[in-house]
Amino acid sequence: MINFSTLPASGGCCATAPTTATGKPTLASCCEVNFTADNGATDWERTSFKDKLKRASFSAVDTFKGVFWYLLLGAGIGAFIYGFFPQDLVVRWAGPDNPWSIPIAAAIGVPMYIRAETVIPISAALVGKGMGVGTVLALIIGGAGASIPEMIILGSMFKKKLIIAFALNVFLVAIVAGYLVDILIY
Repeated sequence: MINFSTLPASGGCCATAPTTATGKPTLASCCEVNFTADNGATDWERTSFKDKLKRASFSAVDTFKGVFWYLLLGAGIGAFIYGFFPQDLVVRWAGPDNPWSIPIAAAIGVPMYIRAETVIPISAALVGKGMGVGTVLALIIGGAGASIPEMIILGSMFKKKLIIAFALNVFLVAIVAGYLVDILIY
């Protein structure tokens, strides 16, 4: 039995704890919480392994259904990039030898909306075409950190100065992370 003790309120319902005939306290008080059944087992402990596995399987399928179309979209975009973008163009504009590729990728990424499910296939395609890893990271951080939909939602709650500071912060973090990764890798 799990009981959360509280400070007794003078003259309140917690001033005296009701007890049974054997002297044990009952849970009739408003100051105690019981998470167990009468036999001492919680609902989760009484559930069979088969039922737990069934619930976990349904939850996994529901999660997969929620992200499937985004994964498919990301794979499609990645395949398009890998198949149709000219490699020499990607290497020239966004390769590891171009020092301006990271700030440009961060500037493109900040207003762009990148879902977490689409990041891996798109990133793999860009790196496969010769884009620098730091440039890809700057694009991902910018897109995941401060996209236009996020700015619209935040704009409804906060002042414009805070939104600008937030977007600038994401932009700077994307640039610093991109250069740091390039320094560590290349």
